[in-house]
Amino acid sequence: MFVGAATRDLSTELFGLTLASPLFMAPIGVIGLCAQDGHGDLATARAAARTGVPMVASTLTVDPLEDVAAAFGDTPGFFQLYTPTDRELAASLVRRAEAAGFKGIVVTLDTWVTGWRPRDLSTANFPQLRGHCLANYTSDPVFRASLPRPPEEDRQGAVLRWAQVFGQPLCWDDLSWLRSLTELPLIVKGICHPDDARRAKDGGVDGIYCSNHGGRQANGGLPALDCLPAVVEAADGLPVLFDSGIRSGADVIKALAMGATAVGVGRPYAYGLALGGVDGIVHVLRMMLAEADLIMAVDGYPTRKDLTPDTLRRVD
Repeated sequence: MFVGAATRDLSTELFGLTLASPLFMAPIGVIGLCAQDGHGDLATARAAARTGVPMVASTLTVDPLEDVAAAFGDTPGFFQLYTPTDRELAASLVRRAEAAGFKGIVVTLDTWVTGWRPRDLSTANFPQLRGHCLANYTSDPVFRASLPRPPEEDRQGAVLRWAQVFGQPLCWDDLSWLRSLTELPLIVKGICHPDDARRAKDGGVDGIYCSNHGGRQANGGLPALDCLPAVVEAADGLPVLFDSGIRSGADVIKALAMGATAVGVGRPYAYGLALGGVDGIVHVLRMMLAEADLIMAVDGYPTRKDLTPDTLRRVD
């Protein structure tokens, strides 16, 4: 108290970019299907343009990555890569992301194969196998060259090929190859152990992304928030992005106080999209930002540097 927090500053420096806030929209595969018009990726990008909140666009989109990037306006965006088994295809996707203007490549490490998800199994919820959200593959020249017939003529053949190449179980030996694909910032997603953070930093990555994939892959896994402090310490100054379980502005503030550089939200903006399209996402993001700002006001934290671990108390 008595710190005069009449104005607050949540601005964030990330990979040479100056962002108005530390909030970003985490990648959600098949988000395109959450929109009533079936183009949720474009809606999310348009919400990014309206709010200044960056979007991390998934590999699994209804619309090609070039169309998504074109909707960002002046807001930076990042491309999330599910690394395929075909290295030429991986390189092609990264080249396209660079050419489209994405500002970084986020490589997902923890979901080269989906976890045991009984609810999805009971509802046959795997839209990719029905040909949905594969636009980044069917529009890619390397992927198309691997098909006996164009995907427009043989949709199921394209789906089968996608299933064959989708997930590469990455090893540490692959990191130098990934690093060689781009001069854009390289961020590795799914790091929850400090030893992995240290080794990734030594391997030349530009950012660590602490995430347990929203807690929806490994039953009984540790909450990502519990892993965050040790990952931040091990990153030793490298930017640490964080997601998993963020539902409010209060959650954003807690993650920042625990050392996150930027904080990703997932499900809440998907709900906003499903209910209200672009306006729904914008509403969700603005509510979260307003709550974060007001918490800083009433608790007396004028700037981000005032949000430190000792501002938190754990209640068991």
